[in-house]
Amino acid sequence: MPVKLVQYWNILPATKSEFDTYFTRIYVPRINETGFMRMVGSWHVASGEGPYFITEGVAGTVTEVECLIMTPLYIDLRNRLLQLVRDFQSKLLVPIESMEPDVPDVEHGCKFNQHFNINPADYYAFLAFEEQVHLPEMKRFGLTLVGGWNVAVGATPYMIDETRADNLVTIGEMLENPAYQKLTLKLLQLVSNYGCKILVPSGHINT
Repeated sequence: MPVKLVQYWNILPATKSEFDTYFTRIYVPRINETGFMRMVGSWHVASGEGPYFITEGVAGTVTEVECLIMTPLYIDLRNRLLQLVRDFQSKLLVPIESMEPDVPDVEHGCKFNQHFNINPADYYAFLAFEEQVHLPEMKRFGLTLVGGWNVAVGATPYMIDETRADNLVTIGEMLENPAYQKLTLKLLQLVSNYGCKILVPSGHINT
C-alpha cells in the first residue's frame, strides 16, 4: 500500500513570490522526475494549528521515500527551500493495514483531518470503533475517506484520520451537526491529544 511524506512549513513573508516560483517550477517537478515519489497536493491550513503550509508526496513503499531523501538532489532542493520558509517539519505516514488509502494522482477539494494518540488500554476498542463506527459515520456527513494513517516517523500525535470534501460548506455543515458532535465525544473517550485541521488547496499543485 502507498505511503505519504507530509511536509509542513510557514512561508517567510519577504520571500512569498520567490517561494511560489521555486516550489512550482523547481521543487515539485524535480522530485516528481526522480520516480521515487510524486507530489500530489499542497494545502493552506484554514483552521487548526500550524505550520500553515502542507505538502503531500506519495510513494509505493517506505524504501522509495528513503531513497529519495538520501539523494544529493533532494538534499539540495530541501536546503534551497529552507532559505524561503521557517518551522519546517516532516512526517512519514503508513496506512492502517486494514484500510486501503484513496490516493489520486493529484488531490482535489478540501480536507478535514483529525489527529490523536490512542489510549494504550483502549487500543483494540479503538480499532473496532474506527473501522465499524467512526469512519463509516464520517462518510454519511458527505465526506470521502482518504485513509487512516500511522505516523511512522515524525512528531506525535501518531494517528491521522484523513477525509476529503468537495467544499468548505460540507465540512461546516458536518461540524454543526449534533450527530458529528456525539461521534467525536465517543472518539475522545478512546484517544488523547486530539486535534483537527481544515485544509484548503494552496493552488501550487491541486485546485
